[in-house]
Amino acid sequence: MSSFIRTIRKFFVSAFVVVTFAAYVLHERVVNPNGSISSTALAPIAMVAQPTHAAPKVTSTLPTPAQRVLVPTPTPETLPTATDQTLPTATEPLPPTPTDQPLPTATAIVKGMYKDGTYTGAETNAYYGWVQVEAVIQNGQIADVQFLEYPQDRRTSVRINSRAVPALQSEALQVQSANVDTISGATLTSRAFIQSLQSALAAAKA
Repeated sequence: MSSFIRTIRKFFVSAFVVVTFAAYVLHERVVNPNGSISSTALAPIAMVAQPTHAAPKVTSTLPTPAQRVLVPTPTPETLPTATDQTLPTATEPLPPTPTDQPLPTATAIVKGMYKDGTYTGAETNAYYGWVQVEAVIQNGQIADVQFLEYPQDRRTSVRINSRAVPALQSEALQVQSANVDTISGATLTSRAFIQSLQSALAAAKA
């Protein structure tokens, strides 16, 4: 805004000088009829024609070709290739397979709870007679039980023990002990059998 005002002022000053100079020329022509204008009369015009402020001289600040410095072009970095990595060789030892471990053999013999041999039990009273058994031990187990004595003097005893004796023998082999159930109708024989077999197995304990 201030530069615009200064320009207006300069314009009015110049116009004033021109008008004044024109009036002066007319006055000189009236005073001096030959029409010549002195150099002193042109001095104000020359002063007005010259600019009040000289424009600054712009100089180029760009470097000359001799002053330019060449910047090296960056080269791409070398990336490692897949072939630069060390791969494991096939000569490395592999973990042992399950087949390398020894397997248990089927020839192992489990030790039984009895010593091998033949053991005779105590003679036990069955009221109608006496009961005595013999236990045969093989490989630590009861292999056989034999009745050495049982009540058979009466026909009733023979009938009862004919089915009780094989039943007691079979159950003893199954349970591998004297903990057998009593036979219905042969309770006395069953109890005497249990006591006699317990004494025999006590002697065969390992």
